Formats: sequence, structure tokens, C-alpha cells
Amino acid sequence: MTRRGPALLTASFLLLAACTSGNDQTLPGPASTSAPTGAVTVGPTGQPGQPGQTTTPATGPRWDIDAALAADPNCPNPLSADPLVIGYAADLGDLGGFADGPASETARHLAKLINCSGGIAGRAVRVEVADISGTPTDSRSAVLGLLQGGAHVLLGPPFPDPGFRVLQATQGRTPVIFTGSTEPALADSTELSYLVAFNDTQGASAAAQFAQARNWRTAVTLSSPGPYFGYNVRVFTSAFTSAGGQVLADLPFVPGEQTDFADAVAQIAQNPPDMIYTPMLAEQLVALKGQLEKAGLDDVELVGSDAFEASFGYQLPNIDGIYHVTHADPAAESRLEKLIASYTAATGSPRPGAPSMVALTGDAIAVIADAYLRVNSTDPEMLGRSIANSSGVQGVTGELSYGNSGAPTKPIYIHQVVNGQATLAYKVET
Repeated sequence: MTRRGPALLTASFLLLAACTSGNDQTLPGPASTSAPTGAVTVGPTGQPGQPGQTTTPATGPRWDIDAALAADPNCPNPLSADPLVIGYAADLGDLGGFADGPASETARHLAKLINCSGGIAGRAVRVEVADISGTPTDSRSAVLGLLQGGAHVLLGPPFPDPGFRVLQATQGRTPVIFTGSTEPALADSTELSYLVAFNDTQGASAAAQFAQARNWRTAVTLSSPGPYFGYNVRVFTSAFTSAGGQVLADLPFVPGEQTDFADAVAQIAQNPPDMIYTPMLAEQLVALKGQLEKAGLDDVELVGSDAFEASFGYQLPNIDGIYHVTHADPAAESRLEKLIASYTAATGSPRPGAPSMVALTGDAIAVIADAYLRVNSTDPEMLGRSIANSSGVQGVTGELSYGNSGAPTKPIYIHQVVNGQATLAYKVET
């Protein structure tokens, strides 16, 4: 597995900001302030199914993910005949490969675990990977190759631009689960298009819920106009202020480029807030942290988005104390750690730089397995409609439910960095 550094991740998230279009829209209602601690009432986005569309109730046999994670991937006689074929439309180029490289290898590893643990109700799983990086024509050709090769369902790339190319090729006839994307516009059950991560609306609202639980009443935000770097801040501000908090200022920054935050720090010093929320990349967040400390503002809490882990924040110095939103439970006994231990032992690969990305791949395969069990068919449209009605799916990151939507309700985790390691600070149920 190639490990890409934070500088490359800068380009990746800048691509996300340039290509995303669907999440810079009117904000949904804020999180309910009457929800119990640790719970937020932000629902998923995405369109409901068309009237008359057949869906399958979320009942029947359930897939045992724990049995699969405990299996020996090198068993002598794995299942192989008549498989459920999962195509991975992976962006393995310089921009998307940070996520889809380890995620696609993890998908292959999970197929081995499934086939060595009896399959999905006796049906084998095969994962086929195609690189969709390159020109739009190259992307379309790669996706069509997966479909012509018999893929019953696709896993998709983390960024919206190549993601929409995949949907142009599938034309709503084959389900696509985007393993690493938080882009709300990709979630559309009418097109059999699904997220497996929480979306940006849910993630930013969870950060506001966490701030409320910590009794942080004043905040400064740093944002950049447009999707992701602007949209996450808009959602946070709406939820935070609706719960009684006050945003003292929203200060600009340049994503991926700016490392000098002297002007922002000087303005923050005039009226220090309880916290700062920003979706900036890890290198920039760490630079901001250092400059705040030099100004004597080290008691101002820093909360970042899922960009922190995705841009390899845990490989940087001076990260202790940072909070960030992310996708998986870091506990030693968690399914994430069991999956990573199994994968690294079997392949000899190093620990992934962004562990949540491989966790989300596990979630996607769990959703597929659950959908298959409820229809007992590899017909792509039946599988896609079954995914829309999934409920209580046990994944690597927790329990997922779709409710006839393209985005799941699922746990959201807030980590704090302690001694360079992720520790669970808060858990939000959407």
C-alpha cells in the first residue's frame, strides 16, 4: 500500500472543493437542542423512492460481520463458485489514491474473509477493481468494463467529480456505494446512489452538538467560500447558534495554501472564544494551533472536520489536544482495529494513514451483504432498492440505516488527540 503524505492530500481536498456542487445549498434545520446528550436529530439527505417503487422490508437473516472479521483469510478451501461480484470503481491516481488504494485492497481482503467464513448465506464474494482515474472517457470505459464483467454492485470513489462520472455510466441501473465521500449530492436512492459515510450536514451538526455538550458557548470559525470549506462552517454556525451559542467571527483562510494565520490570531486574541471550528486540512490546523500557542491562546479549543484524519493528521507533530470529527471508534477492541489487525497481518502492509477510510469500505460491504440477504438475488436493481430500505446494518463503524434515503443514519465520532493517538471524546447518533 502506498502511503501518501499530507502535501498530496492538500491537492485532493482542493479537488473536492472545486468539484463539489450539491452541498452549497439552503441549510437544513439545526440539531434539536432537546435531544439527549450524545444524540443529534439531524436526518440524512437524499430523495425518497418513487411512488410505487418496490422495496424490501429490513427483516430476515442478518450478516454476521464479527464472524467474518474473525476468519482466517488464508483458509485452504474458500468459497468461489457463483459469486456476488462487487466492482470497485477506484480512483487510484495521485488525488484519490490516498483513500481508494488502501480501501480497494481492504475490499479484496474482506472478500477473502467472507469466503473463508461461509460466504453470505453460502454465496461467495468476488471484488474486481478498476482504476477510474484519468480522463472522463477513461473513467467511463473503466466503469463499463466492471459492469460488462458482471459486477452486481459498485463501490465508488471519495470525490464528487469522478463519482458523478460513475453515475453517468451506471444510469441508475446498478447500485453505487461511495465509500469515502461525505458529499450530500451523491446521495440519491432514486438513482441507486448511496453514501456509506455521514454527510457534511451531519458531520458539522455533530461538531455543534459536541460543543454544546462541553458547554462551549462562544466560537470563532475559519472558512473559505463554497462547498466543504464553506458549507461545513455554515452548517456548524446554524446548529451552534440555534442551540444558544455565539459565533464571534468567521475569518477567511485559503485552503491548502495558507500557513500564516497571524491576522486571524491577532483578531482572535482581542476576544478569545471558547473554541475554534474549521474544516481546514491537518497541516493548516496544526500551523494554526502553533501560532495560537505562541500568542498565549493555547486554552482555546480546536475542533476540525473529518478532513483532519483524511489528510493524515496523525502523521504530523504537535497535534495533542486537537478535536476532530471522524467516522470510526478508535478503541482497541473495536471492529475497526480488528479489521486493521487482520488486514496488516495477512498482507504485511503498514497501518493505513487514514484508518476511517478502510472502515467505511467495511461498512459498504456490510450494507451489500445485508441487502443481498433480504432479497436473495444478485439482480442489481433489486439489490439497489434493498439497500435503500436497509435498517440496523452492523458495520465496521457502527449501525447503519437508510430509511429509503441515499445517506445513512449512523454514529459520528469526535476524537481528541492524546499522546499522538486518537481517543474517543464524544459519540453522536444521527
